[in-house]
Amino acid sequence: MSFLKSYLIIFLIIFITILLLPVQVLLHTFQKPLSKIIPMIYHKIILKLLSIKIVVKGSFGGDGSLIVSNHASWIDILIISSIIKTSFVSKSEVSRWPLISWLAKLQRTIFINRNNNKELAKTANEIQDRITNNQNVVLFPEGTSSDGNRVLPFKSSIFILCELSEVSKFNIQPISIAYTKYNGLSMTRIERMLIAWYGDMNLLDHIYNIIRSGSFEVEVTFHNRIDISEKKSRKDIASECEDIVRDGFLQSLNRGV
Repeated sequence: MSFLKSYLIIFLIIFITILLLPVQVLLHTFQKPLSKIIPMIYHKIILKLLSIKIVVKGSFGGDGSLIVSNHASWIDILIISSIIKTSFVSKSEVSRWPLISWLAKLQRTIFINRNNNKELAKTANEIQDRITNNQNVVLFPEGTSSDGNRVLPFKSSIFILCELSEVSKFNIQPISIAYTKYNGLSMTRIERMLIAWYGDMNLLDHIYNIIRSGSFEVEVTFHNRIDISEKKSRKDIASECEDIVRDGFLQSLNRGV
């Protein structure tokens, strides 16, 4: 892609962000229902500008879900949010990132400190309250992002929510995200790392490189919801979710070959 076109896309992303940001601030401040719709519209537009196409397999089980997903890039957030109305659970460090923290808060992100058991319990209660009120919350149990070629082991700590829950019927919606095609062709392991964002990568450089790279296709698979009304342990739930998400991820990669 030419430098001119790349910078035009960057300009459009900045322009749309500046245009919708004050609208979302007002809607969020006054807790208007439309504040949950604006992020969906915004993320759909950004994905279109980044030439990222989404292929959805399966169907969303319905609102009031704890959505459990693998995680390879900041783009995962745009992808999920463009499909369903939801908020996210993010590591506490994100709450201190310039601009990103503000955008996250406008989408009602729940920040979590996995190393503090008291805060974990408080976070679990907040997630439960939202789900009880028929809202969706997305959790990335790997605790960090991968290189896009694998699903990392799920950490069970956050699933303490399921042990603390007093809700008689509490459903978890596992989903798998796999980046499968690059410029219309099957992605290789090296190419998949173009879109992955992990380690100490610079976000602005990563965005620019994605714009320069071309087009991508991602497959999102909605799996059957897990009913935990039988009070399974958090480790059992984490293991079950991990197996489902990893299997769906591998199936998507195989379909993309």
